[in-house]
Amino acid sequence: MSIVCLTMLLLLVVVTTRAATLSGTVRDSEGAAISNAHVIVHWDSSGSNYLNDNLGTKQDITVTSDSKRQFSVELAPGFYDVIVTARSFSPHCEKIRLKGKEIKTRAVKLKISPVSSKELDFSDCRV
Repeated sequence: MSIVCLTMLLLLVVVTTRAATLSGTVRDSEGAAISNAHVIVHWDSSGSNYLNDNLGTKQDITVTSDSKRQFSVELAPGFYDVIVTARSFSPHCEKIRLKGKEIKTRAVKLKISPVSSKELDFSDCRV
């Protein structure tokens, strides 16, 4: 086995054993479950000053909330932008930092999109 392959294998083992978990729930402002919400996790390379803590998952990961409004994703330690979207709701965005084998939980509440609520407003209708 070449030294390059061995180095890559060791790096993979380090990243894999240090996986952190981001999980959470997605609800509307009334507390009702929102299933099929898209949770997009994007690595934030601006945290690269923390080389040991920002290995990051360099590709965007998208997961969907289930019927119980829950989502979960395993990631390498690092800094991430988390965007949660669902039809008829305004997106929720936040920055997070995951360390080591940390399990971070988020309770996301989405607000109805002003565009959607305007479209549902029948007060302008004339009969």
